[in-house]
Amino acid sequence: MERDQLSFYETENAADAVSILSIPLELGSDERGLADAPRYLHEHGLEKMLEHLGREIAQSVTIAAPRPRGVVSAGTMKNIGEIVSVAKRSRVVAQKAAQRGDTVLALGGDHSISLGSIAGAAAAHHSLGLIYIDAHPDCTTDETTISGNVHGMIVSSAIGKGHKILTDLFRRTIQPEHVLYIGIKDIDRGELDLIREYGLKHFTMLDIAKHGTGPVSRAVDALAQKVDKVWVSLDLDSIDEQDAPGVAMTTPGGLTRREIVSLAHHIGKVCDIAGLDIAEMLPAKDKEGMTARLAIELIARFLGGEYSWYNEYMQHYRQINVANEQERVKVRRAQAQGE
Repeated sequence: MERDQLSFYETENAADAVSILSIPLELGSDERGLADAPRYLHEHGLEKMLEHLGREIAQSVTIAAPRPRGVVSAGTMKNIGEIVSVAKRSRVVAQKAAQRGDTVLALGGDHSISLGSIAGAAAAHHSLGLIYIDAHPDCTTDETTISGNVHGMIVSSAIGKGHKILTDLFRRTIQPEHVLYIGIKDIDRGELDLIREYGLKHFTMLDIAKHGTGPVSRAVDALAQKVDKVWVSLDLDSIDEQDAPGVAMTTPGGLTRREIVSLAHHIGKVCDIAGLDIAEMLPAKDKEGMTARLAIELIARFLGGEYSWYNEYMQHYRQINVANEQERVKVRRAQAQGE
């Protein structure tokens, strides 16, 4: 039967186990408190959501990361030695998990956690697409960076552009034609030049404001046809600050809740997901767990499932129905024994 739009609302529990990779790293950014995010997501029901989706947790690993020293470091690649050390260890875990067939869930920390997670997935899969959802393109290099923050060098490193210490992390690079940006809006001069030079597919917030998410969904469809697997890297600052206040760099004019949930829903249904990053959550700025709950709902969507207030609401009735059916079975058995 030909697929229609209703098919996107049919639930199919995937069999792949999930490897959770917590990376409490905040050395790629000048913000402090990002290292608390993995714990914060666990506390807000991450495992409960995965259980609801029927996903077995194959492993839950924490990659030890050094804490920042008292002063902000300087240079064109701040804290580079420590970041690369964490990336190498993360890469090993992500690669082994991906080779086992697990879906990898990497929890940051700042976006520099993606150096190891994407590199590991790229090494495990012959053809990997990268969907990068972020207000910032993160494709500066040591030569173009203004801040020196390594969390802004992820995509450039993944495609083999930039300092050797970062590009060497990628034993298999991401092909530029397999990169898809969604939601970028705060773009440095050097990033504009690199995006144009490499022809990186992109949808800015202006594109989405003018044309909606339809063209983005079609680009996701096209990417899914070109690659074996897709890695999603989500910086929560891509979402408007009204819906995601608990992030390092809150974003006015970012993706609305409806836009990001719909895109995650579409990506999770049409792409074969190798794994995903959740980056740049700052628990200290969150309001009553709003950002954490949204992040967990988005993870479920990217994994091809659904986990929202409605599921919780209907679960109550499912439990009542099960209890009622069990009681009816008992009554029938008692009646049969009495006869």
